[in-house]
Amino acid sequence: MFTIRYQQIPLHFLLEHQSTLAGLGQIGLRTLKKTTPRALDWQVVAPIIEVIDPPSNDLIEHYVKWTGSKINKYRDSIPPHMVSQWGVSFATRLLLQTHYPLSQVINQGVSLKMNGKIPRNEKLMIQAKIAQVDERNGLARVSVQIITGTISQPDLVETILHMAFILPTFKKVKRTETQEHKNWTAQGEWSVQSDDGFKFALLTGDFNPIHWVGFLAKFSNFGQKVLHGFGVFAKSFELLPEEVKQIDVRFLKPVKLPSQHNQVETCTEQSEKYVRVVGSAGQVCLMGQFK
Repeated sequence: MFTIRYQQIPLHFLLEHQSTLAGLGQIGLRTLKKTTPRALDWQVVAPIIEVIDPPSNDLIEHYVKWTGSKINKYRDSIPPHMVSQWGVSFATRLLLQTHYPLSQVINQGVSLKMNGKIPRNEKLMIQAKIAQVDERNGLARVSVQIITGTISQPDLVETILHMAFILPTFKKVKRTETQEHKNWTAQGEWSVQSDDGFKFALLTGDFNPIHWVGFLAKFSNFGQKVLHGFGVFAKSFELLPEEVKQIDVRFLKPVKLPSQHNQVETCTEQSEKYVRVVGSAGQVCLMGQFK
């Protein structure tokens, strides 16, 4: 049984998220002004290559504890899924150059490929670009690639952020649930409290109000606060039974706050490894494959 104890997150971590907070501010201004920027072909949006300071050791330690990672697993490195702390700001900067309404973005999933460990206390080289856009059936599915490394090792962790934007032509279609017959094995479980959305925001800078402002979250499609998709992913990643080199997951249903006993399960079929997260009500919240 895996239990996360209460952990106080220092407010001074806000100072480490200035780029992400600036991006959220720009999204808010665009929404308030109700302006739509000139449509720009995503293929001409220039990639971003920058060298940035790494998160502080204090922030990394609090993040690691929040995820429930094993002691000393990241003694000298940064968790690969902590890419959300710097990657979201780069993705925002790219997408602000398009006409998509960022205030209505749907986070659909994430892919990670680990070519090496991200060292602590060394400047990070970030390479970011819009990798693909697919507009079909009233949805714009956008993939943003974030490659994190150092100057000497520029491609340590390759990340793809999968997101979608609803277009004016969108028509909701009822999806049919497919029955699965895999033999799942439980690897552990995790729970989150009502304030874990605020805690994860302090750790990563993603202060979307649906994760931590109750009265605003009630007006969202979810009807209440929900945990960040990356938060679901990070906690589940740390319960996988072996060292992961590559993983691709999709967020299927939200994890509402609070939420108890979210079960992480895996199975192997014909050498393919699968992972899923099952909520307390039996709903599958996350599904993917890993190597």
